[in-house]
Amino acid sequence: MANKGSEVSKRTLVAAAGLGLCVIVLATKRDRLLNYLKRIRDPLGHRRIEVVQNVDDCHRVVRELKEHCNKFKVLGFDCEWVTVGGTRRPTALLQLSSEKGLCALFRLCCIKQIPKSLRELLEDENVLKVGVDPNGDAKKLCHDYGVGVASTFDLRFLAAMTGRKPGGLANLSKAVLNVHLDKNWRIVCSDWEATELTKTQLHYAANDAMVAVEIFKILSKELFPRHFWQLFTKIDFEQILQRIDPFLEISFKEGYINSPLKKNTKLLAADTKKDANNTRKFQARRYTTRSKALYDNCLLEAPDGELLCTIDKRKAQWYVERNLGTEVNAEPYTVRLNFEPAGRAEGDVGKYYQTPKENQCVVCGHKEAYIRKNVVPREYRKHFPVVMKTHTSHDVLLLCHPCHQISNISDMKIRHKLSSMCDAPFTQEECSIKYKEVPELKKLRSAARALLYHGDKLNEARHRELESVVLDYYKEEPKVTLELLQLSAEIDTKSSNENYCNHGEKVVQMFQTKLGGLIELEKIWRVHFLQTMQPKFLPTLWDVNHNANRLEIRANEGRVDKADLKLAGLASDVEI
Repeated sequence: MANKGSEVSKRTLVAAAGLGLCVIVLATKRDRLLNYLKRIRDPLGHRRIEVVQNVDDCHRVVRELKEHCNKFKVLGFDCEWVTVGGTRRPTALLQLSSEKGLCALFRLCCIKQIPKSLRELLEDENVLKVGVDPNGDAKKLCHDYGVGVASTFDLRFLAAMTGRKPGGLANLSKAVLNVHLDKNWRIVCSDWEATELTKTQLHYAANDAMVAVEIFKILSKELFPRHFWQLFTKIDFEQILQRIDPFLEISFKEGYINSPLKKNTKLLAADTKKDANNTRKFQARRYTTRSKALYDNCLLEAPDGELLCTIDKRKAQWYVERNLGTEVNAEPYTVRLNFEPAGRAEGDVGKYYQTPKENQCVVCGHKEAYIRKNVVPREYRKHFPVVMKTHTSHDVLLLCHPCHQISNISDMKIRHKLSSMCDAPFTQEECSIKYKEVPELKKLRSAARALLYHGDKLNEARHRELESVVLDYYKEEPKVTLELLQLSAEIDTKSSNENYCNHGEKVVQMFQTKLGGLIELEKIWRVHFLQTMQPKFLPTLWDVNHNANRLEIRANEGRVDKADLKLAGLASDVEI
């Protein structure tokens, strides 16, 4: 009985201590708690609008914005302009909003320039400029006023990273803040160069920039869930910056739609979502996801019963069907080889392939549907020497659909970096197109086919016009013949582009010869994946240096050429 009373007393003391701790936390964080609750009720309640129309006011307001950025280096960013007769005029209004509610509206159409203080703020890489399509607005400012805008960040990336639908600013504002933004076309297309802006215009412009900051704050907290007592503590800005760094100054459209990875992934039709109050469209890439388990975790043994690795069931049955192995166990399905394998499992490298793998997203742990992720993309790996790309699945991981999209978008930053390092463009520019269409040949083929297949339906004038096209090309021919038309109708209208550069191939060549070997290229991609995705469910023994360790083991066993070690960057003294 005494023991029971003692237990009750202990529980009472623990409960009292917990309650006391809550009281202390709430007391010490009282002001922050009240501000937090106010922000929830009215995210725009602390808004203060400053209209800037001259250089002196600009310097004063920029000083205040910079002070606000000392603690929270994020500014809401947006621009407005006027379109006349289908032609866009220079940016008329620049909006910057701080976390403390200062909404600065810079009337560039009145100032006629970007003052030095404002230019320095826009070009400051340490201050994020957040919004929806801030890259587009940054390009307009660069074109109109010759100013660069550093560290732009599209909020749709953050929405996707937190599992939300990456819609337009109005949709995000409603979903995240429960704030309705008026996107009536009469306001959007109003005269932003007017002598005096209306109250409606001022509120519209200020709200666009301010909700961007508030959305960033909320989604940043969702990116790193915290305990109740941590809700009122400051956000770890460096932690957030590390996570979003790969998406800075990257176009959301480029990341989701124009990634070169779409060549290697099956795509379904793009979604088109219409905002209720405007006609902007959003397109999202879709991928085929696996619902069937990728890892069967069947066992493959050496003739003496030593475990070599885990494999899928189809591969295990392949050995049995060809009398290369014998089934020795049904559960787990186990096949023992009838011949001595080239190598055995050695060290952590061998243990990695012996360890069963989970059928789940390595980032978030989702187990329903997933997509294979090549940590080192195939466009580079396919140019590796055989020993570095066969019989290795280390860099093929499972990701759920949202994590896969985020990872692919973040890869764009590394592609840009490699493109610059190796002078190897990967976008659809002249040097990345292998074959170019020759307009003269295309015109010739079109004319020949029209004469050959539809000549009897053409009037005399059109007939003569098309014949002249053919004879202009074959200047030595006196007249158009059937043989000439047949030859021209099948002519190849494309020619090899002498400036063509295969991005992946050139990057691989540069690392093989000048940048430390392919091991370094692998490290770049693996470290990038770890830093951007922060996977919580990686397979046991997954290692940034996996291939280097694997090749060293093979080299000690005499199973790899010195030339391949040289290309990998592991034998600098070997002559190729």
